Amino acid sequence: MQPAMHPMAKGKVNKRAKRRSHFGKLLVLFAILAVAIVFLVIAIYRHRSNQNFAKDKPIAIVDAGHGAFTSLGIIDVGASHFGLKEADLVLDIAFRTQKKLEGLGWIAITTRDGDWTPFSLADRATFANALQADVFLSLHLNSHTSRSAHGLIVFYWRPEDKPLAELLQKRLSEKLGLRDRGTETAPFTVLVWSPLPAVLVELGFLSNRREAKRLANPQFRDKAASVLAEALNEWILKKRAKERER
Repeated sequence: MQPAMHPMAKGKVNKRAKRRSHFGKLLVLFAILAVAIVFLVIAIYRHRSNQNFAKDKPIAIVDAGHGAFTSLGIIDVGASHFGLKEADLVLDIAFRTQKKLEGLGWIAITTRDGDWTPFSLADRATFANALQADVFLSLHLNSHTSRSAHGLIVFYWRPEDKPLAELLQKRLSEKLGLRDRGTETAPFTVLVWSPLPAVLVELGFLSNRREAKRLANPQFRDKAASVLAEALNEWILKKRAKERER
């Protein structure tokens, strides 16, 4: 017969059991998502192979930044200012960009469809490559200790991706009225691990009150999505025109 446990000890055991149960459910959910992703990759790959899909519809992977679990088991929400979370805002812009691209004849796939994603940063780039995507677009919002910092910046890693970054920077700054902070190279994981055209867009500073107010407006986010989609479409049309000339 086991010795009786102190009520507090029982409470601790129950808490541990609940944690194990919760962790087990998360593992099952991750497994289901992983299987679904594998099937999605296979389906799209076969579709492209069988119907020469690459010449018909370009594929964009739209990455809403953050949303992954940290080593502490909490969800990374990115920057947070004025009651707004970066992860929430860029997810909304990603969904809107996805719809705009689809309206222009693209296949657009997001790396997360909710608050969190099973993809690590490297996984997101690998996923894009596995789908033979034409472009990888990662969406973020900037943050700074100085509340006066503002504007737009587009990052890239590979030299051949500079024209795409410059096109996005130009179109976004012009049409959204954001300060043009230029383009820069940066060894961000999603860029370094991507063997295909990849850019990371910082759509303003969430730490700046004026820009945060604009980002909180659904109309502004919708306009940003339209500009992103139109710029990507402009880029792919030019790219394919050059390829046909060779």
